[in-house]
Amino acid sequence: MARPRLSSNRRNAAKAVADKIAGKASSATAKTTVKPTVSVPASSKPTAISTTQGAISVPGLMDFTPDKIEGMLPQFDDSKYQVVDPLNPSESIPQVSQQHYDKSEAIFQGGTRALKLHGLAFDMGRERFTTLGKKVKAVGAGVKLATEIERVKGDFLDYLNQGESNKQKNIALNVATHKTVTDTQKAVYDVQTLDEKLEQARIAADMATAQTQEKLSGLTEFQKQLSGQK
Repeated sequence: MARPRLSSNRRNAAKAVADKIAGKASSATAKTTVKPTVSVPASSKPTAISTTQGAISVPGLMDFTPDKIEGMLPQFDDSKYQVVDPLNPSESIPQVSQQHYDKSEAIFQGGTRALKLHGLAFDMGRERFTTLGKKVKAVGAGVKLATEIERVKGDFLDYLNQGESNKQKNIALNVATHKTVTDTQKAVYDVQTLDEKLEQARIAADMATAQTQEKLSGLTEFQKQLSGQK
């Protein structure tokens, strides 16, 4: 099948692009002129201080800087669409056939729909992460609740333990109080018993003294009888 011949406007557009590229290439060549280098002794060179920061790489995050914007956009030269006379437009303005337009439009629309689906997928991923974050916060709140409940249980056990300790102290107090009352009452009888024992001891001493006197009297009388017989 024979290839279709280019129309005059397409030839003119292609020639303009080629001339523009050639002009850019020549200007780039002119700018790359080698300059003479001057060697500087190492001792006279100022010490360089590095102010650059090491690259930070985040997994899953693309590396993007403003200088990459132009390379990601479609190539477009607005000068090709300059209209000098609206009633007599130049044939050099880029043109496409209706068939080409319909085909390209369908491609762009399909690509746009595909990008929208990717966007919806990322929206869902964002919502997923947001929901996971809420889940983590909910779990954290549950852990805090469980921790607080266990702390209250500990406080309750401390309360019960303190109550039992107080009961034991109360029992010990009652026993000590009763012992004090008993000892007080017993002390009365103990004093009385001691008094009685003292009295008994005094009576026993008196009886012993009387017995001694009686025996001494008997002894004297016996001695007198012995003296009379002599």
